Parts: sequence; C-alpha cells; structure tokens
Amino acid sequence: MESHLEKLVARVSPAVVAVRLGGFGGSGVVVSPDGYVLCAAHVCGVPNRIASFTFPDGLIARGTSLGMNHDMDAALMKITDPGKWPYVDLGSRDGARVGDWVLALGHPGGFDLQRPVVARLGRIIRVGDLVQTDCTLIGGDSGGPLFDMQGRVIGIHSRISDSTTENFHVPIGPYIETWDRLANSENWGGEEPPPVATIGVRGADDAEGCRLKEIVEAGPGFKAGLLTNDVVLQINGERITDAQCLVHCVRQAKPGDELTLKIQRDGELLSLPVQVERRRGPGRPWGPRP
Repeated sequence: MESHLEKLVARVSPAVVAVRLGGFGGSGVVVSPDGYVLCAAHVCGVPNRIASFTFPDGLIARGTSLGMNHDMDAALMKITDPGKWPYVDLGSRDGARVGDWVLALGHPGGFDLQRPVVARLGRIIRVGDLVQTDCTLIGGDSGGPLFDMQGRVIGIHSRISDSTTENFHVPIGPYIETWDRLANSENWGGEEPPPVATIGVRGADDAEGCRLKEIVEAGPGFKAGLLTNDVVLQINGERITDAQCLVHCVRQAKPGDELTLKIQRDGELLSLPVQVERRRGPGRPWGPRP
C-alpha cells in the first residue's frame, strides 16, 4: 500500500493548486487540460473574480472564478492563461462508499515551494449530501481534492474542523450534474447559515480536559486572558472531557453569550468569563477553531 500511495501521490499532485483570490486563499484541483479547476464556493466567494493558481513547481497561472452552488459549497474556476495543464480524472457520482480508503491533498497554510503538496490518507466514515472522512485537514486545504485509490477525484474539501471526525467534502456528483451552470458562471443558493459561535482557541485532548494549543490574537479567549497550555476543565459547570467536548459546548452558545471557563494553569485553578463571538470569514462560517 505504501508503494501504491507513493506512485499515486506522484501522479495526481501536479494538478493540485494553491488558489488565491484577493487576500484569501485555499486549494483546488485541475480537471481538464484546458484548465478547469474544481474548488469550494466559500473559497471563491462570487463569480468573475480574478484568481491565481500556483502549481507545486512554483508556476503561477492566472484565471477567474466561474459559477458556484453555495448550497453545496461547490465552485468552478478556469485558468485563462494559454497552456495545456496537468489534470486528473473525475470519479463517478456514486464513487464514495463508507469504509473506502481515500487520499486528501491540499496546500494547508498556503503554498510553500520548500514543501510538496501535503497528502493525508484516511477512510470514508459517512456518505450523505456530503462525504465525511477522517482525513486530517487544516486551514488552506479548503477546495482541495479527495481522491479514491485509483486517483480519481471523488470530493472537494469543504468543512474543516479540529476533530478528525468532522471533516466534510462536497461529493463529485453535484459538480457533474450542474457542470453547465457552473461553467456559465451561474451563482445560486447561499441562504445565510446560522451563526457559529467561537471563543477563538484551538485545543487538544488532555487527561484532565482540553489543553489550549493556540489562542487567536484579538479573539474572545485572548481578550479574556486565556493562555496556551491552559487546561479547560469545565464550561458553565459542565465537565470538559476532551477537545471535541469543548467545541460542542462552545457551539451550543450564541454570539454575545458569556461562558465561564474553569481552567488549570501551572497547578492553579482559575475561573475566567469569556464572551462568545460569531466566527468570521470570507465565506461560510466553517473553519478549524471552536
């Protein structure tokens, strides 16, 4: 399997691009020699935006965003520079099956010439309107491809979470079924989603609860005085057992609510009030932090 994966990554990674639109970016995948690129709608925003595509070897091509289906978070883009581009094949509409091994590629954290395209192996754990996998993804992977073991694109990264069980991908079906609308720059769907609460922290499982690994500067947790390596024991009296429990408790709140966090810091117990805010972003309020 290791040998197969090495060959598979080498074959498909030349078509996986880093996408930039204004000050925001993500990943994408080229699916035709004339430069059509699949991406996520929350990366693209709206049609007819100027875009740049950086290939793994550092080559930059110019292009534009085309159509997008915000209900499914699906988008199509096009390289407008002349050329015959490296590309990969699309899978079938029903190509995603629970238990199948899959390969997620992308440019987490943005393009880095000193690093190859980042590949993560996982399995499909649920299939519905979206495909759920346990592939580990982070910010910057959005819009990147999910491959089957034959190197066919069967999904596009959409919702990314700290938890390995909360990563969702748009299945390839909606792209195939609405290709003409996307290619003609139609823009549909996108009713305002409900606000997602955040306290601006990233956590990891700890024997005592959830250890804070990152505090977003100027975020709610930062303002409240939370520090990295604080261990969250309780929120409003509810015991925190792990990182996912922290995410769940925060997301039950509404922006503007005040949560009381009981934390352990250097052997001392502290109680800090944190005001919940709405997660901000250029598209849907999905991302890697609670």
